[in-house]
Amino acid sequence: MAGRLLVSAVTAACGGALGLFLLLSQERLPVAESVFPPDRNGDLLRDDVGELIAARFAGNAAAFAASSQLARAWQRAVRQTDPARLGPEVMQVRYAMSCVLSEQTLGKARVDAQTMLHFLDLLHARMFDTPARRQLWQQYERSASRIPHGETPLNPCRFDVSAMVG
Repeated sequence: MAGRLLVSAVTAACGGALGLFLLLSQERLPVAESVFPPDRNGDLLRDDVGELIAARFAGNAAAFAASSQLARAWQRAVRQTDPARLGPEVMQVRYAMSCVLSEQTLGKARVDAQTMLHFLDLLHARMFDTPARRQLWQQYERSASRIPHGETPLNPCRFDVSAMVG
């Protein structure tokens, strides 16, 4: 209600065009919380995404952890709607991608980089499988492309790969 009143005030002040744009654009933008429902098992991922990762890397803790780290980073990144605050999420996505594709993780997973990239394509397709989710991803990509790449830490994983069973 308050949002519509603000739009009405802006519409009156701007002669209508800007206000109409704001009103229509608000209706079309998905709300990330409703697009990514809460998970039932508490792993901070949609249940179907967690199941996909678990099915692919059953018995391989390192690959499971790295893929889950990336999926969580993607999900957190698209939920950040303020471009000025997106930097940490972008860095976490970049670190998570480096973690998944690191020699240690690939070695533990017993797959080559091409096979892992194929799985990541499937994972990404599962996560962003609706028009609203794809719109959030595209919005994130546009904002993330403006953030410069920094140095990747020596261990971009949030866990010790060498200590994990694989």
